[in-house]
Amino acid sequence: MNDDVEVMNVESSTISLLNKSEIDQQITTAHKFPRSIKAFRNEALQMVTLSESVAQECIYALPRDSKVIEGPSARFAEVVASAWGNNRAGARVISDQGDFVTAQGVFHDLEKNVAITYEVQRRIVDKHGRRFKPDMIGVTANAACSIALRNAILKGVPKAFWSDMYEAARAVVMGDFKTLANRRAEAMKAFQAYGVTEAQIFATLEVSGIEDIGLEKLATLRGILTAIKDGDTTPEQAFSGAEVSGKTSAAGTKPPLPTLSDADFDKKKAGWKKAVEGGKTVDDLLAMIQTKELLTDEQKKEIAGWVKPAESSPADDDFTAALDKSGNYAQQ
Repeated sequence: MNDDVEVMNVESSTISLLNKSEIDQQITTAHKFPRSIKAFRNEALQMVTLSESVAQECIYALPRDSKVIEGPSARFAEVVASAWGNNRAGARVISDQGDFVTAQGVFHDLEKNVAITYEVQRRIVDKHGRRFKPDMIGVTANAACSIALRNAILKGVPKAFWSDMYEAARAVVMGDFKTLANRRAEAMKAFQAYGVTEAQIFATLEVSGIEDIGLEKLATLRGILTAIKDGDTTPEQAFSGAEVSGKTSAAGTKPPLPTLSDADFDKKKAGWKKAVEGGKTVDDLLAMIQTKELLTDEQKKEIAGWVKPAESSPADDDFTAALDKSGNYAQQ
């Protein structure tokens, strides 16, 4: 027994020495051939903007609690690590016991000798507390590893060096107004394969119809599609919080809409104002907003003031009076 333990200790020491020797050699090579920040930026930018499909893979978006979290994807992180050079990166599962699987991502900048680790947990039990089947646990573990590796890489490479590249990739995904209609139709069609309805998409994006999906919303929609493909989320999770317009509660009445806070109004009004400047009527904008949230009288007055008098039509001039008649707010 003691002989077996001694052999194991010798083998462990040998492996450690070999690993240390390998890493030391890699560090020496990195110092001999240092990276060029300019070359890194040029190479990475060329890769992420190579085509629409490549750029799309670089963005993910996750609907969470009536908001959409958007950011660079695992594919984007792979491009950054490749172009950055002189690094070692990987991910592994460190625990799959209990209700969660835990994955650890590692990024080691050999030139700077800076190492970053990042851990990610993903639930492996259903809503009834039953563990997933082995195959599903494997899929969940792979997704957790991908996310952990992405986070480690994007923490290891300073954001200042790649943030504008992400925006460039996003701009390629959005395209322009000439390509908007076709790309929007393609995105809607792609979601049909996952059983996602147009009503669910409209509710998640907070729009009243397909014509309200502009360039920014299109980028978000493409990001959700990438997140589903990469295993960051599922169609059910992505659209679980989407309340379809007109949906009623169990009691047969529509649930009351929340009133938009002034803080949230200040965050959203820049985009709404841009829509009005782009040709959207105030009436249509109000109708779209109030499918999800109620506006206060002061918020409605501010929106009404976005119409320039020189560009107003007779209908625009009567907007305040129309609101008064409808009971939305009374003239002072």
